[in-house]
Amino acid sequence: MEKFKIDSSTEVIFENNDWVVTENGTPQISVPKYLYKYFSLNEYSIDSLENDYIYLSNPKDFNDPFDCNRNLIAEKQKELRDWQYIERLNDISDIGIACFSENGMEPLLWSHYANSYRGFCLKFNVESLINAQNSSVKLNRVIYSQAPEVISLEHPFSSYYQYLLKLNNWNYEQEWRLLFQNPNDAENRFYFDKSCIQEISVGYKNMDNSTDKDRELKSRFDRIRKERFNDVPLMTVGPHQTKLELNKVLLKEGTIEDGMEMLKHKFPFLFK
Repeated sequence: MEKFKIDSSTEVIFENNDWVVTENGTPQISVPKYLYKYFSLNEYSIDSLENDYIYLSNPKDFNDPFDCNRNLIAEKQKELRDWQYIERLNDISDIGIACFSENGMEPLLWSHYANSYRGFCLKFNVESLINAQNSSVKLNRVIYSQAPEVISLEHPFSSYYQYLLKLNNWNYEQEWRLLFQNPNDAENRFYFDKSCIQEISVGYKNMDNSTDKDRELKSRFDRIRKERFNDVPLMTVGPHQTKLELNKVLLKEGTIEDGMEMLKHKFPFLFK
């Protein structure tokens, strides 16, 4: 067993290629029953929904330049010489990452990752998702810290630290990650059984069809959902009528068309 002090309050206890994270001596929560994945409504997310996979991202494409930054590893630190170098700080080709959240009702996640409520969110059964894993995949909670220590390659936790550490500014995401080794071998895709999906939520702006492309994507989304997930509850998420919080509404009979009257009742201001 080896320990690593991330900051003044957070510590990792590492043993047998597994670990426990403690905060002020208290172990963090175990794996939740459900995790959520947010999607914008586009060609890529539609293909993912139709073919039961999640794209495995290279950290260089993340919106946080400190995420998976190799400067967390002492032996990988280099002097910054020009602005072109910044992107290469987290350009990692041998690890693919799929990001999830414990929270399916976080306004910032709906805004940032679901195209300002025009996209959708899938609720996954974690046990089923984990059972679909192989030895190349690990599911772990992201560790948040305001002042993380640098780790040495000699520490066994260094193989994961770079990919799981984020600054405290992002802790509202309540993020979990699938880490997939050698993602190119799987065409950068993590496949799952569609029975993992327990619920599909659409943002309240999902019904806005301002362009031909929007209408085409929306039509494809509706077709796939009805053909492949007709038995999965369909929800819509939008502002509460009287409170400054989000509200989730079950759409009648699992179709958007049959839910319009309920939406008008719950969100009358949207139809003025």
